Amino acid sequence: MERTTAWNGTVRELAERLELARAAWAEVETESERPGGDSPQEKAKSWQALLAARALSRARDATLLHAAGSALRRRADGRSAPLRLPRGRVLPGAATPHWWCMAVTRDDAGIWRAIPQIGPETRVGLPADDPLVREAAEQARFLQDSLRGHRTRDDHYEAYVPDGRPDRLGEGSSVPPVAWLSPKSSRKIQAYLHPTLGMRVRADRMEAFGKAIRDQHAVWERSRAYGSAVVELLRRAG
Repeated sequence: MERTTAWNGTVRELAERLELARAAWAEVETESERPGGDSPQEKAKSWQALLAARALSRARDATLLHAAGSALRRRADGRSAPLRLPRGRVLPGAATPHWWCMAVTRDDAGIWRAIPQIGPETRVGLPADDPLVREAAEQARFLQDSLRGHRTRDDHYEAYVPDGRPDRLGEGSSVPPVAWLSPKSSRKIQAYLHPTLGMRVRADRMEAFGKAIRDQHAVWERSRAYGSAVVELLRRAG
């Protein structure tokens, strides 16, 4: 009974974090639609408000994902409920300083380190074909797609020699990659040795590049979907 009560408390806290993440994203949408004003001061104030809303939303999403993944792993391993869930990035209070917003934006609030593995959802005592188990597994797969897109999006670029016409940006002759280096290392070497080279997405990689970008940007929505799936799964598992 004590074990069940403790896990019920964990589920309640996860559900609260999920609602905070959803509310933070709703605030981003509100700020995005708010008129920015006409004066430079009003525009700057509007931009700062949107930056703060986005940073807070990303921090909430990353914190939710870290906590949901951690709780699910503990439950799958048969361990007791955590005394407290991981806090992730420390969130500010009413004020969101500019330096904090920029730090969160720069490293995506550390969300890439919180991407969960597929599998723990099958070890919480429910049948593998239970809809809640399948939903958690599917959301974990989507997050893995986001991580893959984040890691591979730059692999679709190539170095090229611009043809010199400013009205034809991105056109020119391709430069073969260095055979014994990874695509990323090859581009760095080429940019260092030949600073006049340009970088563009390879013509035969446009579709794959587009998917990688879409998957990467979807990580925030997917983190909330995964958090919701874990809450419902743990609630059912008891």
